[in-house]
Amino acid sequence: MMVLTLGGCQSDDLQQQKSALTLAPESMAQRQMQTRRFDTKDESAILSATSAVLQDLGFTIEEVATRSGLIVGSKDRDAIESQQMAGQVFIAALITALGGRADPEWDLLQKIRVSIVTRPASDKAAVVVRVTFQRIVWNNKRQVSRVEAIADPVIYQRFFDKLSESVFLEAHQI
Repeated sequence: MMVLTLGGCQSDDLQQQKSALTLAPESMAQRQMQTRRFDTKDESAILSATSAVLQDLGFTIEEVATRSGLIVGSKDRDAIESQQMAGQVFIAALITALGGRADPEWDLLQKIRVSIVTRPASDKAAVVVRVTFQRIVWNNKRQVSRVEAIADPVIYQRFFDKLSESVFLEAHQI
């Protein structure tokens, strides 16, 4: 009986290991959304333009590792959503009216983090830039209510549009 139990555990462990190393079906689409190729060999110019774009977007640069092609930044923003807050207040009022005790929670603050990694393209004729955005949300009780990747394609497209413009301006010293 003990052998069967151990065998089952090994099978579960093996399945966990396989699933941990298997990419989700949407991984390729996310990588494509997060990645652009810039036709220049000057990685430092791309990093400089990237840093400028982040600062223009209100991010504070927290870490730069030029030799590794890494930039990390963040910015704090309000996370209050009026519908969420109104819903929580309504439910709390209803519970209180029925004699219960309510302790409503709603999102209050968020920190948006950005990570950018650059690398030479495989043909060495360009630089590849990958950006990811994440957010950490705190509720009105100052507890983390969510940590999530931002997957809105519009945000990535706008970032790369601004980066393309910045790269062009820097290349032409405008």
